[in-house]
Amino acid sequence: MSKSRAIYSDTQLFAASLFQLKVTVWERTADDIPVRVDDGGIIEKITPLYVKINGAYYERSDCEFRVDTSDVKS
Repeated sequence: MSKSRAIYSDTQLFAASLFQLKVTVWERTADDIPVRVDDGGIIEKITPLYVKINGAYYERSDCEFRVDTSDVKS
């Protein structure tokens, strides 16, 4: 099983975009259970409120963005 790391800050999102890392999108249900809503793709656009991945906009305050740590070089 691969491990992933959440990215939140503008800098982390920009770096993931710059290095074209595959980013998955997660949301939490009302029961606080994480559910993957997008299997992943390259970040196309970052705004203060939204992140665009695979042509869809995801609200930053409602979603968690994750990168596979095996894609990240130390």
